[in-house]
Amino acid sequence: MRLRSMALVVVLGLFLLPWGCTVSSEVESDDDGTAQGGSGGGTGGSYPTYAIPEPVGPWNLCSDADIPAEATVVTAHEQADQYWVGWEDGENLRVVDAPAVFPEAGPWRRVFLQVNLECPADGLCDWWDRGATISLVEGQGDAEQVIELARHMTPYRRGMCFLADVTDVASRLRGTQTIRSFIDTWVGPGHNNGSGWRVTTRFIMHPGLPELAIPDEVIPVWNPNAEDRLVDVGDPEKPLAEQLPPQEITIPADATGARLLFHVTGHGQGNLGNCAEFCDMTHRVTFGDGSVEFVPWRDDCQSNPIDDQQGTWGFDRAGWCPGAVVQPHSVDITGQIQPGQTLTFGYDILDDQGQTYLNSCRPGAGDANNVCTGCVSNGANNCDFNNNGHTSPYHRVGVQLLIYR
Repeated sequence: MRLRSMALVVVLGLFLLPWGCTVSSEVESDDDGTAQGGSGGGTGGSYPTYAIPEPVGPWNLCSDADIPAEATVVTAHEQADQYWVGWEDGENLRVVDAPAVFPEAGPWRRVFLQVNLECPADGLCDWWDRGATISLVEGQGDAEQVIELARHMTPYRRGMCFLADVTDVASRLRGTQTIRSFIDTWVGPGHNNGSGWRVTTRFIMHPGLPELAIPDEVIPVWNPNAEDRLVDVGDPEKPLAEQLPPQEITIPADATGARLLFHVTGHGQGNLGNCAEFCDMTHRVTFGDGSVEFVPWRDDCQSNPIDDQQGTWGFDRAGWCPGAVVQPHSVDITGQIQPGQTLTFGYDILDDQGQTYLNSCRPGAGDANNVCTGCVSNGANNCDFNNNGHTSPYHRVGVQLLIYR
């Protein structure tokens, strides 16, 4: 069974959990338009009950109404330049960390991340559509844990601004935190294909009791996408189990619900099936006797309101569109697990026949003359990747397990 996404069930403001519990976000409103605090993990008291501006999906573009006067705004990156001109100090700004000082008080009805991507000071945006993420970084060194907050793809040669709902991590946004911006750019000042990007990240925090249950714990299961780490597909010498190894996780004994949150995109072209950017594959996660699967695919790229960009922005793609936020997939797995259970989570990527994808158009797969079969684009009529029409097929895979108590 293929699933595009499955949201948690919400009925009359209650977040329903199959284990027989409910988490209520009931708010009793006074005549003056404020809400009296009750449950919800806050400090109590009264909270404004204004209508929160909702971004219009699936593009979630910014608007002048995004920041009402009642909201608290926390800025991390402020027009931070991101580019690459080399590997020496100061030349590689593909990853830029910035501090964000969040209020200790709460609670928050909703929290949005606003990402404003601009051209650099010289006006020369990167020519190409680049994968990018905004993440919360906790700990340092070997103890560093990266939680992806939002993923996006840069437009061709122009900026954009979008919102992402990050209410799921509201409980972690307290005090001073590190926010990471990664852009997979390979250009910088002086490059013929542009000077890079300029990034501003803001958190828009709407006070009040949460409208839905907020996870008490966010566990990164597989998160290689937060920096420049890729999951190659189609090459038997690079088995998926080595790149996304099984993860053993114990469900807390006091858990009342759980769901998996996916950020998944496919990249690379010219291969068998034109994978992995222009082919649809099934992504499957198994755990004990349970499993979930879905196909990351965008068939609406031609409807992108950012329609003045260059390049092939209108083509359908594996989970993304140039110049757009990547819509995450959320799947409730509460009914497939038990509190206190220790599970091994495994990941698989299957082709349209339900088999592990084998790319017949790759280096080493050809005949004595280095000629491959199944190539959509073979460049110089051989099996070699050429960094143009024939590039290695890969996925960026990020999976989080959200625990409710």
